[in-house]
Amino acid sequence: MTTASISCAIDRNDASIPADTYCSRKDEQRLQQTAEDRDATEYRNPLMNFFGSNNTQRLDHDEIELDDIRVLSFVSREREPEFDDCPEYSYDSDNENTSQDDYHVTHGSDEADEVKSLQTYILGKKYHPVNDYTLRREDEISLFWFTYRCDFPEMKPYRIQSDAGWGCMLRSAQMMVCQVLRLHYKSRTWRPPKSLAARRQDPFVRRLMTWFADFPSTTECFYSFQNMVAAGLNYDKLPGEWYGPGTVSFVIRDLVAMHDQQRQEFGKPLFRVHVASQGTVYRDEIRRLMIQGAVTAVLTSGQSASRPRAAHPLDHAAWEEDRLEKVPDWDTALLLLIPLRLGLKTFNLDYVRPLAHTFSLPQSVGVLGGRPRGARYFYGAFSDGSKIFGLDPHTVQAAPQRASVSINGELSSVIDLSDNYLRSIHTADPESISLEKMDPSITLGFYCENERDLQFVFESVQQWKRTHPGSPELFTTANYSPDYAANVSSTMKKIMLSSSSLIDTEDDQISDEDDYVML
Repeated sequence: MTTASISCAIDRNDASIPADTYCSRKDEQRLQQTAEDRDATEYRNPLMNFFGSNNTQRLDHDEIELDDIRVLSFVSREREPEFDDCPEYSYDSDNENTSQDDYHVTHGSDEADEVKSLQTYILGKKYHPVNDYTLRREDEISLFWFTYRCDFPEMKPYRIQSDAGWGCMLRSAQMMVCQVLRLHYKSRTWRPPKSLAARRQDPFVRRLMTWFADFPSTTECFYSFQNMVAAGLNYDKLPGEWYGPGTVSFVIRDLVAMHDQQRQEFGKPLFRVHVASQGTVYRDEIRRLMIQGAVTAVLTSGQSASRPRAAHPLDHAAWEEDRLEKVPDWDTALLLLIPLRLGLKTFNLDYVRPLAHTFSLPQSVGVLGGRPRGARYFYGAFSDGSKIFGLDPHTVQAAPQRASVSINGELSSVIDLSDNYLRSIHTADPESISLEKMDPSITLGFYCENERDLQFVFESVQQWKRTHPGSPELFTTANYSPDYAANVSSTMKKIMLSSSSLIDTEDDQISDEDDYVML
């Protein structure tokens, strides 16, 4: 075998087949040129110069250092190590030769009935795999796609201007948050305008693209990549480090809280985020979170409230409990994030169908997860759990730029919504993989407009468990969270009393001479 034939066989990733039977010198040159073109596409970003307009410019405030961005953690800095301290989102050489053929699922004759009833679940909608294919594709293309970016303002002092190779989980989180904002301010059936000119003029699209533009800002670009990295510092994540779905859930929570404190968008209060970090959702924690605005309004209002007659005059707790009974229901919507680990090193196949079932719920906003090669935003699955559909952020595109425009005679800086930038936020090529190929670390997302939606999620999960007795539960629910500090005083008192009695008994048997030691 000649040297040319050997190299060609290696290029085809099948050295076991004699290269002389199918590979010529010309084929080798063609494959080598194809490989060079592919490398240029993947590593020499073809969109590097698509913002070539002279009307765009960087402004002085692009030089903000990362440490100047303050994103507060409103609950706790603690995170769950089992969801994040694992290398599932690093490149895995063991799976280097994984091909799409590995994801093909065949069905035997005994599964014919199930194949006929196969459905595609896309964020709460159900599509027939053949009859509704066009509708499904339109739904998928309307999803917002956030990818690696290059040439954004430098993160000082880290000298980082691109997140290629490490920011895939943060980009996946941006996709989920964008879908939630779309549901919150529009609806599930809303679609962005088809023409680029109409998109550029649409108030919601303009605001949405500003929120996610890659610029450090606590008053405008709330969900920018820089803000996410700044929030990650609260959880011991430095720029350039991989994120897991558990840590990024807390990052989402903190940025939404920051956005909520700044302003009210479109005349509607922002949703709140609850992270069920222990794999169990506690109803009392959610209720305290969702009525906190109403509680504040009631407790600070001047309305009179009658004291319960049985309460002691100094028992203010009983008085306030009586007032809180009149507090209305939720005052805004909820984004429920549930970090889970469905297996040790590999995905537990028992969870395949239960996870696929969650995409059929109207409250589903997808799953943050990944494969050994990187993170993904998963938005749908086949009903039998054979395939899962996701958006892959591993494409490097140029970061958006700012432009100076005149508004009412005053020069202002806005995000330049160029045609190329608007085209870069959608894709017609989603990814389809075998669900069992997923990494076991994931985060479930549910958007609940009210308490009835939350109850529907719980009942649907329980109903699935009842109709599939051998299927495990993805997560559990409880009415009250455990109070690990409860009864500590009484327990300590019992310990002290028992210790005192023991000491007293021993003292009776010890003489006074033993109380002191002569040194």
